[in-house]
Parts: sequence; structure tokens; C-alpha cells
Amino acid sequence: MMASSVTDKELRGELVRHARNYRERAPVFGINQPVPEESLAQARDLALAIWNPTLACLLIPPVVGNYQTLIQLPNNGNVSVFHPSGAIAARMKAAQQRKPFGPEKEASDRTVLKARAQQVGEGIARRYLAPNEEVRYESFWELNGQVTTLEGEKSAPMLLEVVSSFRRYLHGLPVLGRASVHVGLGAGPQVTQWSVEWRRVRPEPFVETPIISAEEGAERVLTQMASLRPGKPFTSKDLKVQDFILGYMSFSPRVPQRVMQPVWVAVLAPLGKFNMGHVVAIPAAPQPFEPLARGPVIPMAPARSTPSN
Repeated sequence: MMASSVTDKELRGELVRHARNYRERAPVFGINQPVPEESLAQARDLALAIWNPTLACLLIPPVVGNYQTLIQLPNNGNVSVFHPSGAIAARMKAAQQRKPFGPEKEASDRTVLKARAQQVGEGIARRYLAPNEEVRYESFWELNGQVTTLEGEKSAPMLLEVVSSFRRYLHGLPVLGRASVHVGLGAGPQVTQWSVEWRRVRPEPFVETPIISAEEGAERVLTQMASLRPGKPFTSKDLKVQDFILGYMSFSPRVPQRVMQPVWVAVLAPLGKFNMGHVVAIPAAPQPFEPLARGPVIPMAPARSTPSN
């Protein structure tokens, strides 16, 4: 593919140098559309298994909607089920409303917290794993807080919650989008929140597609972005490449999806006075099997300090 005059050679080259996971071909899968009744049963079973079987008598009848169903839990907690995807997200009361970790060993031994989160996260994933799939630990971050008195005096920082995320891999490629599984822990350590986004695919692919090269993928990314600034293409002075990865794309849990297809995803951080980064997803097959529901360009939050996760 010939390089376009509207794309920057240096930025294109940086994308290619950051490219990961390239292979010449990849399978494409149909997605089994979730059945709301089955998703609700799965959500209930997971909530009882993760928290407490005695919770069953306290579950409030769900508020059923066309796209989302909400199951209320005690203490303002809830379990949300997203019918277009079958995704589930659950949370007890907010971290700021719970008792913080103790200042001693409980908060300092992160190894124990990570092990507990991994146990829960892998337990969730085992209910969804199919042949040629695996789940891998991805990240760990912390939520801290301080108390400020009316006189302006601040307490020492307190650890409120830790969160671990896990990524699904299908035929060796990551399923990109939000975390496939995440688990939050509060003092105890007790599970405070969890989620699973795992669109089940059919056992056999309906086709195996060739994958466009990293060079062509980079050119397509920058060509799509050029529409945001006609006549002034983005350059390496505007954006820094953080990642350029081949994987499968899972849409927002609120959006229906028919096909699990390979994509190239570029993560571009802002530089200088240009304060908006971008995450750009393009089909990695010569022709898309389904439009990417979130659109070609997804703005990131304005640049501040380096993210903790």
C-alpha cells in the first residue's frame, strides 16, 4: 500500500516499530447471542458464589429492561446485566463508604491481595473458558483517600480498595476492549466489585482471513485520523505511540455484536500543548466482517500524570 501524503512518515514508522502480535492469518468467529434469562441466572450464580450463599434471601427482584437488568443488593450494592453482550458488573457500596484497610500488614502485603484477586478472577473466567481460550493477569491498581478536617488538616493516606484486571485470549490473541474480568478488594480482604465481559464465540471459525501488515495498518489508522484535522495531519510532535497491537475486538457491553474479528488497535498519547490522545481501532482483515461499533477514533482523557495502572 502506498503511503498517503496526508500521513506523517515518522508517526507511521513509530506505529510499525510498536506493532505486536502480527501473524499472516487469523480465524474469524461468529458470536453466540446471549439469552437474557441465561445471563440473569449466571449473574445470580456468580453473585452468590463470590459473596455469600445466604445472600439469596436478600436479593431484590430485578428491574428488567430491554438492554439492561439491575438486581439490587443490600447496602446499596447492585448487579447489572447487559443483555446485548451478556456482560455482568457487580458492586457493593462505594469504596469511600467502606472501612479502609488497616495501616499495618493488611494493607502492606500486596502479594496476598493480588493472590486473592487472582483466585476470584480465575474462578469467574473458568465459567466462560472454552477450548483455545485462556485468561491472563493484566494489571493491579489502588484507590487511596484522605480525610480533611474543617480546619484543613489532612490525615495520612488510606488504602480504600485494590483492583486487578484480567485479559481473555482467543487463539493466542488478546480480546481487546474493557477488561475481560476485573476484581476489586476492600478491607478483610473482601470482594467489593467484579465484572465479566466475555462474548461467547462459536466453536469453529467460519473463515480464516489474511491480516494486513503493520505498515498498512498504520497507514489506515493515520488516514482515518486525518479527517479530524483536514489539511493538518497529525505528526510525531503531536502524538506519542504507546502501543499498536493486533487482537480481537469486543464492543461496548451495551452494543450488540455478531462477529469476533481481528483488529489493529493504536494507542496514541498527547505531546506538548496538544492535550488529547486517541485510541484507534481498524479492521485487520482486508475487508471488515462487521462495522466497528465504537467508531474509528475514540478520544482519550486529557493528558495529566502517568496513569497508575
